[in-house]
Amino acid sequence: MPNTLTPHNLYWVLGEQNLGPLEFYFAEALKKNGFNVNYFNIHELYNNNWKKLSGYSHRFPRKYDNLIYDKYLKVVNNALLNKYKEEKPSHIFIYNDCKVLPSTIDLFKKNGTKIIVFLGDDPNYLLPGKKTFVLNVMKADAVITPDTGWIDNLKMLGIKKIIFSPVGTDASVFYPLDPDEDSLRKFKSDIIFIGTGYYMNSWGIKRAAVLNAVSDLDLKLFGDRSWYELFRYFPALKEKYTEKSLNSGEVNIACNCSKIYPVTVNSGIINGVTTRVFDCMSSGIFTISEYKKDFDLLFTDKEAVTFKTISELRDKTEYYLKNENERKELSQKAREIVLKKYTLESLVKNITGQI
Repeated sequence: MPNTLTPHNLYWVLGEQNLGPLEFYFAEALKKNGFNVNYFNIHELYNNNWKKLSGYSHRFPRKYDNLIYDKYLKVVNNALLNKYKEEKPSHIFIYNDCKVLPSTIDLFKKNGTKIIVFLGDDPNYLLPGKKTFVLNVMKADAVITPDTGWIDNLKMLGIKKIIFSPVGTDASVFYPLDPDEDSLRKFKSDIIFIGTGYYMNSWGIKRAAVLNAVSDLDLKLFGDRSWYELFRYFPALKEKYTEKSLNSGEVNIACNCSKIYPVTVNSGIINGVTTRVFDCMSSGIFTISEYKKDFDLLFTDKEAVTFKTISELRDKTEYYLKNENERKELSQKAREIVLKKYTLESLVKNITGQI
């Protein structure tokens, strides 16, 4: 590749999620704001057998595991560089690290392309699968963070352009609807939770303990196989569980079949309000969310109901199940503030104004 290319007036958004691709919705929001945008799931740019192999390589001695992983990253980045040479984007938004190597970012920047990393995870948190995440963040021209608790550590690394922006939601994906009979059979419940179990570790135990507090109520739990490791210690949840990962459209339907969604987050979140809060509020379901300080910043008129302890979650769940009118009024109030301030379309407008 030549040392310099003339960038076109084109924005790239790179992601790697499938079921609830925030990155894709971010790209759509850029388009709605008038930008020329191409979205890429990086795993669609190369032979997927490499991803499968890298997932098993940890079974080999560390030396060979590292060799396989390094080769995998080269395959990913070569595919990305070939696409870059074709399209020459002027700006690249990268969700977390997306397997992009620091050397690839150096080449992008050498050719005049601006790099913006938008964070879904704290780069200073130990994430074994994201070995160069912090390096990529340090090389970015701008970093978007949804958590004010991450800002001090980003400043400590010398990052100058830090943009705080809540995650927000896509209101064309999450909205109130009248579910059909088949959906009601699958999802109808007083309480619903959808998400990974994180396996048998501190994150998984915390999530299971929170949900266990309401497990004797009309709860439905949908998620991946990682929940099975937790059922030994939380057997009541097993009776509520369906092994099924839901895409965004299915999540919206499920929320419209239930009354309350309890939101609990992993320990990497310091102050931030997770995307599930905005999605659920937009869909119209009543949320009771694990308290974080950014709730006070984003929901100043008490539109959000939160809990600080497991017992508080239990008490508030019982209260709002009994008080339907109050629950519905608060749900409507929450949805209105999300549509007014926290759609991705409006948030992206603010972000690009700062870039």
